Amino acid sequence: MAPSNKFTTFKNVFDAIVTWTFGLAFLIAGFPHWSNAYYFLGSVYAYKLVEPGIGQIIAMSMPVIQLVLALCFLTRTFLDASHLATLFLLICFATVQTSALVRGLDISCGCFGPGHDSSIGWFSLSLVYGLLTLSVIRNAISLFSVRK
Repeated sequence: MAPSNKFTTFKNVFDAIVTWTFGLAFLIAGFPHWSNAYYFLGSVYAYKLVEPGIGQIIAMSMPVIQLVLALCFLTRTFLDASHLATLFLLICFATVQTSALVRGLDISCGCFGPGHDSSIGWFSLSLVYGLLTLSVIRNAISLFSVRK
């Protein structure tokens, strides 16, 4: 197998793994947020970063965005756009969680709904920064790959 074929195979396998990972993560996160919007609104308010009206918009739109991204990833449609949107969301998630940790807020990350009441700490930050790293790598590979 030629070196370029090995890279293409690696790229395709890596892309499939990352795509499925994000699809399942957004599905697992989106359904609890959608089904218990009031709890999610409380999670948004707990970060103390936005005014109540903006918090309501975030709480109403985020579950829909997560579920649409999950659908796109799991059906492998609009992948490049979905991966770019995911990169943006993960940057936001990393920023707000880091902000909460630095400000000493003892709150739940709100990542996966009321059944997963994990405080913001090294575990939740490792999760979001790990996903962010996967997203950066996937988007960089896609950006710098030569398309034929």
